[in-house]
Amino acid sequence: MNTSGQYLGRFAPSPTGELHFGSLVAAMASYCDAKHNHGKWLVRIDNIDPPRELTGATDSIIESLSAFGFVWDGNILLQSNRSDVYRAALHSLSAANLLYCCSCIRRDLKPHKHYPGFCVPTSLASAQSDVMDRLSVREASTSIRIRIKDSVRFVDLCHGLIETNLDQTPDDPILIRKDGLFSYALACAIDDADGITHVIRGSDLLDTTSHQIAIMQALNMAPPQYAHIPLATGLDGHKLSKQTHAAVLDPQNALALLGESWAHLGQDPFTFSTIGEFWNAAISRWQLNKVSSAIGG
Repeated sequence: MNTSGQYLGRFAPSPTGELHFGSLVAAMASYCDAKHNHGKWLVRIDNIDPPRELTGATDSIIESLSAFGFVWDGNILLQSNRSDVYRAALHSLSAANLLYCCSCIRRDLKPHKHYPGFCVPTSLASAQSDVMDRLSVREASTSIRIRIKDSVRFVDLCHGLIETNLDQTPDDPILIRKDGLFSYALACAIDDADGITHVIRGSDLLDTTSHQIAIMQALNMAPPQYAHIPLATGLDGHKLSKQTHAAVLDPQNALALLGESWAHLGQDPFTFSTIGEFWNAAISRWQLNKVSSAIGG
């Protein structure tokens, strides 16, 4: 828990592949904002999905960050070491009568943009015995969802006021998957509320933020401030990602890639000849409001 009031940012890649240009953009934005505000910057590996994790990806991510001149504070955090924290949170949510089991399959949900609430029980209190039984089983035919009925309001530092009425748009997020793994929504919400003051990440995650804040609020945890930055896209206009086989970051081309990432974030150009020169200038010149103006461009 962060009790000092100091800015604490983070970069949290998943080890499902190596870093690409989109990863560099996100890492640069969070790093510059933390260091410009005299804060600390953590690296967290979101490795809660072993079936999708690639062997050696974590080491590759760390090596790439080092090669591009990133310097993080403290030890690298692994979500795989946080299972006891996530499970304790689930028990707290169950004690508050907020969880229920869901047996829906993808085929049932495919026609719906949001989860329509097929499995929401008449009484959440009576559903908790089934939830506790489900928590004791590694795999089952059901997942566990959290019932969210309140509106969520937050001010995104790039997009302004965001308000989502989760009662009028039922979309209860999954916290435990059918395979027994913790969901991204649960783990990310808990870890970001555990001392992180600012989350700077891609705008593709903006829609998930209201759910994560709702989970934090249900656990009486204070959410961080958010800024969702413009995505890096390919020539086809689609987001650069591991799934679209985006080119892996090449340390031999680090100076050019750092400059391209800086420009993508809408920052004022400057000249540099080494990685150290780049970061010294970038941290002092960083302006988050420039990122906001780049969103529409």
